[in-house]
Amino acid sequence: MFVAEKTKWEDGDISYSLSIQDSRYDHNYNTVWGRIKHAAAPLFGKPVYFNDVYIDDEGKFKKLVGDLSELITDD
Repeated sequence: MFVAEKTKWEDGDISYSLSIQDSRYDHNYNTVWGRIKHAAAPLFGKPVYFNDVYIDDEGKFKKLVGDLSELITDD
């Protein structure tokens, strides 16, 4: 999941966080133990693979840019 977050701090500073979050639910990780193992893998030097964000539809890309632009507008 691609997540874009905007945080307004009490002192007036604004920060942005763009992340790719993994919430897999497939046949390899559908048990509690499997999900714990997957979450702990980086602690033991195991690689965690993520896909790049790929958008092949210009309308969807323009919507993403518009939604991200809304994050920088003052409320």
